[in-house]
Amino acid sequence: MKLFNIFLLLIISIFTLFGCQKSNKSTAKIDNKSYINDFELLQENPNNQTSVKITSPRAIIDPRNSDIEIYDSSILILNKNGIDFKVKSGNSILDNLSNNIRVFNNVNISFLKNSNYIISTNSFNWDLNTSVIDINNPLDINFENTMINASRGLYNIKTSLLKIDNSKFNRIIKNSEGIEEYEVEILSDFAKWFKNNNKLVFTSNEKQVETTINFLLTK
Repeated sequence: MKLFNIFLLLIISIFTLFGCQKSNKSTAKIDNKSYINDFELLQENPNNQTSVKITSPRAIIDPRNSDIEIYDSSILILNKNGIDFKVKSGNSILDNLSNNIRVFNNVNISFLKNSNYIISTNSFNWDLNTSVIDINNPLDINFENTMINASRGLYNIKTSLLKIDNSKFNRIIKNSEGIEEYEVEILSDFAKWFKNNNKLVFTSNEKQVETTINFLLTK
């Protein structure tokens, strides 16, 4: 009787193992079918006269909700005057139901008319039905000889306006010989960058904007 029980247990184990192998093979087959090579998506937004072009060497569609996970994504935002800016990231997820895209993993936003203007952050969310990109993470802004750090930001594509909170502005000023002469540091609760005329405005709750000038050349 004991020998029969051992034999029965062995048979059940073998069938269970075969079932797992079959399930794994089926899952792998589904995964392979859901991958898309050389992914490209073009979407137009008539509300703000912009188009979004997303490209990637590989993407995968989740069959449960049709969400698209995009790897090494490149996002081009095109307005009526041409390309506005480009977003490069390690990953992004497009929610087809809400038409929302979450971009994350080493995110870099570059403004193509100003190649030296780059915004780096961990992630951002964007409802593609609107013009507003919500950068609800710390961000670093590099404008040539200027560095700005902030706790979060909002960029409006339609108005080309970037709003940031808790900003720290740092700029190195050089003399006519190209030697660093002094450093300007500005701390403020809020700041706005108007892209069209390249203007920065700093404000604070109590109208207190702290400015420090460090002279780098000494006799």
